[in-house]
Amino acid sequence: MPERLVLQKLLNSALATAIVETGDDQVGGFVTDAVTVADLRTPQQLLAAYGVEGAPQFVDVVRFEQPRLASLRPPSDAPRPWPTFSNGFLRGDSLARVWTMSRARYPYGSEYWRLRSDGEQKVLSRYEGVARGWLNAKQWRPPSPMVGTLARWRGREFFADVVQESVQLTAINDEGLPGFQPVRPNVWSASVPLTDTEIFERVYTAELDGIPVRIVRTSGRTAELLLLTDDPDSARRVGAGLVESGVYEVVVDSARLANTRGVENQLAG
Repeated sequence: MPERLVLQKLLNSALATAIVETGDDQVGGFVTDAVTVADLRTPQQLLAAYGVEGAPQFVDVVRFEQPRLASLRPPSDAPRPWPTFSNGFLRGDSLARVWTMSRARYPYGSEYWRLRSDGEQKVLSRYEGVARGWLNAKQWRPPSPMVGTLARWRGREFFADVVQESVQLTAINDEGLPGFQPVRPNVWSASVPLTDTEIFERVYTAELDGIPVRIVRTSGRTAELLLLTDDPDSARRVGAGLVESGVYEVVVDSARLANTRGVENQLAG
């Protein structure tokens, strides 16, 4: 299997806290080629490449392979109230490509790193897949079936982590299946050959007061939404909050959504 592109995601304090405190497993927005930013070893160097002034004691990043079925596109060149990358590269001399990545689940083996002002880099955590989540995180958050890879295997559907030529299947139910091992209460896992599965994702989109959104999670009558625009005026109109540069989210009553539709994207064999 060919090597996959390794990406780096710069975390703001809210994104870092979400991983450490709640085990958040979703990622998207601005990402860069991890190899071409390897020389940006201090917080000041990395932030400057993003157009941000400052020299904190540390910054946190996640390094991970491009998630299966996640798409990369050039950043928007529209004027925005945050640093933008209209030429598709970070600022300065790094010559690092930057993309906007569609919302996905972190792939198995993603690493959470801390870069310190003295140049030290240290791994703080590692994502061990759907069933186990982030090592040392204070909580495990159940995955959303609306974000990330799923698998069909022997007539059933499971959450799926593709690991080289195998797939870690995760089932969340009261009773396990033959061959599945318990990982935590009501969470079961098994590893099967990739060739025995069908890997896919389901993406649900809708409109909120005319603004295009992606549904990333539902709970009862509420829906967690990712705006499919980075326009600040559109975000203000629907009461969405800025979670990071270029990414707006909002939680609403599902009854407010219109033109809801779903699409299934298949992983090519």
